[in-house]
Amino acid sequence: MTTPGGGIYRVGVVSDTHVGDALPALPAGIAPALAGVDLILHAGDVTTRAALDQLSAIAPVVAVQGNHDHKAGLELPTQAVVTIGGVRIGLTHGLRGRVPETAAVLAGIARGRPVMAGLSRTLAARFRGADCVVFGHFHVPYLAYVQGTTVFSPGAVYVAEADPFMRYRGMRGRAFQRFRSGLPAAAHQPHVGILEIADRVVMPRFVPLTGALRAAPTTVDP
Repeated sequence: MTTPGGGIYRVGVVSDTHVGDALPALPAGIAPALAGVDLILHAGDVTTRAALDQLSAIAPVVAVQGNHDHKAGLELPTQAVVTIGGVRIGLTHGLRGRVPETAAVLAGIARGRPVMAGLSRTLAARFRGADCVVFGHFHVPYLAYVQGTTVFSPGAVYVAEADPFMRYRGMRGRAFQRFRSGLPAAAHQPHVGILEIADRVVMPRFVPLTGALRAAPTTVDP
């Protein structure tokens, strides 16, 4: 996808919405957070097309496949490249391949925090020549620069700690809870991101979502 250059552009960045497998719908805070953007990039784990339809009501959407999407029956491209305002942006979920991904997950559980060493270099190399690479998957806000490439993740829309319905069950659940407990404070709040582009310069910004992660259940008087 290519958008002509010139002027100032605002790109909304969304990842890990998990609508359908974790949330019933997108949080209400997404629409005001992304108001006025020219384009929305979704970095995977959409899990239902309804989420893309809701985002499309705000701005055109480009989305890629996350590791939960195939399980949910949603097929999307594994990566994409868009050009807007003269800036080339690579979009991916952020998986590093089965062997390094498994090793990183096990190390992350042992250490109680994500192991992201080498990730920015890996993603920048995957989109060689890109001005910016956008990814998700880790549910952690992230920003790095690799030889002129901005590597950016907004964090996640779905954050387990912000979900009052989340229950940690069994050994796997307790390991995941321990892993999440070691994250920085920003990772415990749902976020989207904004890339502001002017004069072919990318200026990323993390945008915390306001309001509840999910709507309060409706009560009916007997």
